Amino acid sequence: MDFTERKVLILVISKPFGKIIAAEGWRAAVGMFGMDHQSQMLFIGDGVYGLMKEQDIAPIRMFKSTFESFDGRVCVSKKSLDERKINKSEIFEGVEVLDEESVANALVENEVIISF
Repeated sequence: MDFTERKVLILVISKPFGKIIAAEGWRAAVGMFGMDHQSQMLFIGDGVYGLMKEQDIAPIRMFKSTFESFDGRVCVSKKSLDERKINKSEIFEGVEVLDEESVANALVENEVIISF
């Protein structure tokens, strides 16, 4: 059986507060590189809170730096940020802010979508 590299979108839609699910999204994204898949993260809805700089969540910071070391792409919905009145300066640096068309493209371009 041949292995096929896949484009995988890790879709983070859950609030990170009081849960480990957002950290598990980061862990899954890093794991995809270990399996030779191309992974991308997209934070939408309440998932955008998982990108806030001011939170003290060491596991997220660790997985984020590992993910970025693999040249992983981290994106966030501009609409979701705007709806929550979150400024780009309040989220982690290096996160791409996507308009609605780019969010739709990310959902279509990836072969596999895993949501957290």
